[in-house]
Amino acid sequence: MSTVPPYLGEFGDEDVRWLNEHGAHRRVRAGEQVITEGVTPEHIFVVLEGEFRVSSESMRDPDVMRVGEGQLLGEMSYINRKPPGASVFAVTDGVLLGIPRARVRAKIVDDPAFGSRFLKVLGEFAVDRMWLYNRRDADPPPPQPEPDLDADLRVADLIRSLLEGRMPPAPAPPPADGGRGSGVRKGRWGRGRRGDGGREKKDEAE
Repeated sequence: MSTVPPYLGEFGDEDVRWLNEHGAHRRVRAGEQVITEGVTPEHIFVVLEGEFRVSSESMRDPDVMRVGEGQLLGEMSYINRKPPGASVFAVTDGVLLGIPRARVRAKIVDDPAFGSRFLKVLGEFAVDRMWLYNRRDADPPPPQPEPDLDADLRVADLIRSLLEGRMPPAPAPPPADGGRGSGVRKGRWGRGRRGDGGREKKDEAE
């Protein structure tokens, strides 16, 4: 079963384009420290390649959890607006996409819809991560849900695009009829959106 969480599939083409434009790749070596406990990071990171170890001195736990491809780093301190309670180290060589927190805040102010999607992704990550941490010593392990293959494919495509710096195609210009129609427009990573609320339009000539 895939270990890549599907939350990034919430993002649409416009979101991926913005991440590509405002994020920067950071290549890290095994053993390199990415986030320091008690020091507020300037970025939120998407793991594009590699494995990372979360370590907390305050919790006296040098290996809180491992984080891999498609997951986030620095999201918890962004949500609760407090310095991180753990450090993050690269276990292997890897690649991160770093998005400046200041740019994220400005984008959310300018685009509330983006903010809703972005905060939903961060919130689901945080809840899932806390649940896994609290259940990590469970014996036997809790049952796992069936994999969502479509979601996994969307997230894998998103990660490849961010890693390669590929930009999704720009939105097509509005149709001559002013945007009427019943077709569903669906981004590679977003969900379908109906331009007319799902109601079919009849030809006025009829």
